[in-house]
Amino acid sequence: MRAAAALRAIALAALVPASLLDTVHAAQQPVRARPAIRLEMLVERVAKLNAQVGQDVLGVRSRRSLEEAVRDFDATLLAVLASAPDPETRDTYNLLTLLWVQYREAALRATNRDTAGKLRDRTEEIAYVAAKGARLLQQSARATSNASAVRAETAAALAQRVGKIHLWMRWDMHDDALARDLRESTENLRRILATLHDAPGNSPEIVDELAGADAQMAFLDAAAADLAGRRSEARSIEFIAKASDHIAVSMEHVAALYEAP
Repeated sequence: MRAAAALRAIALAALVPASLLDTVHAAQQPVRARPAIRLEMLVERVAKLNAQVGQDVLGVRSRRSLEEAVRDFDATLLAVLASAPDPETRDTYNLLTLLWVQYREAALRATNRDTAGKLRDRTEEIAYVAAKGARLLQQSARATSNASAVRAETAAALAQRVGKIHLWMRWDMHDDALARDLRESTENLRRILATLHDAPGNSPEIVDELAGADAQMAFLDAAAADLAGRRSEARSIEFIAKASDHIAVSMEHVAALYEAP
């Protein structure tokens, strides 16, 4: 019932008259870019958890986490739409809302090797629109963002994306585009982690979180090598699923610390 109510709220948000939204926006405080980037992370997370459920990786835990991620996307999308600072950004998030209403139903259904390709196409479409919205919001004159917080949130999205691609490949998706995406996403994740180590004013808590993320990145790399070599496949994909989650959690915590007053 709560999920259905959230879905109805999202659909209604897309129909709010532009004149009313303009009045609301006029009184808004500067908006933060980080929630928009969280939507990118949550798209990747929902798709990753859908694959975990379909492949029975981490069992009941994956199903519960998938439902939580969907609810998180619902709430975050409503908040970002309400803070959209201009018509183009608002139109982009209205489009994302309509795509999400259809996508969330598919993501919550059981997916298998035969149906995974269709969900992949829809995932990439919604991820593209979410990324466009984040770019527009960051470019807004009213948007405020801490550069290191944005990098950390982006790293969280990349961690989920890397885990998702490994799971998709386990469904025999081995085309050049996906292989390139995995390589580039992994390299970008490593680069951001290295950049954050050099960020000015890192607190001891941030340093500890980054060290933990580095350790999880090493676990992820080792598990990916084992998976590629067809060694302990079930164990390796479980390690990848867990490590990508641990990195994302650490990076979200780091992003919040960077934005803390």
